Amino acid sequence: MINVLGVAGSGKSTQGRLLADNLHCPWISMGGLLRAHLTGEAHKEMLQGKIIDDDTTLSLLGLKLKAEKADKNECVVDGTPRTLAQAEWMVEKAKDGEIMMSGVIHLQMDQAAAKERLLKRGRSDDTEEATANRFIEYEETVLPILAYLRDQGIAVHEVDANGTVEEVAGRVRQALGVDR
Repeated sequence: MINVLGVAGSGKSTQGRLLADNLHCPWISMGGLLRAHLTGEAHKEMLQGKIIDDDTTLSLLGLKLKAEKADKNECVVDGTPRTLAQAEWMVEKAKDGEIMMSGVIHLQMDQAAAKERLLKRGRSDDTEEATANRFIEYEETVLPILAYLRDQGIAVHEVDANGTVEEVAGRVRQALGVDR
């Protein structure tokens, strides 16, 4: 499993999908998985940019990873882990042989450029408030998660997410050594 992380608007889903296509493996968008399965208050909270509880997130992700046979097959997952508990769960699953953790792509982008991208894509959950919440969440949770994963021996590849989709995709492939 290759995880794609970054600030909201950095292109996690776009780059995750392109990488999965390049590697001929499944792509799992955590945001898409949550949007497809959440209802009621949980769906409303997600649209406000709030993090969904770990039990719900990990339950959905665990089922999807099992269906994709992530213990034997590569897959690309974007938008997770988003909490330290999720990162710990993944590391534990990898140690137990239930999933493969090949590495992490960390898409780095300044917040002004990310915000501009978010507003252009026009998704209903890309409001000013939700965007501000996502930036705060990134600083407070994603950066410490990356440090934790590095401490656990997981390769974290820093990739500049500024530029065209093709330029960033080339940087991602180069970081992983699969540039073709």
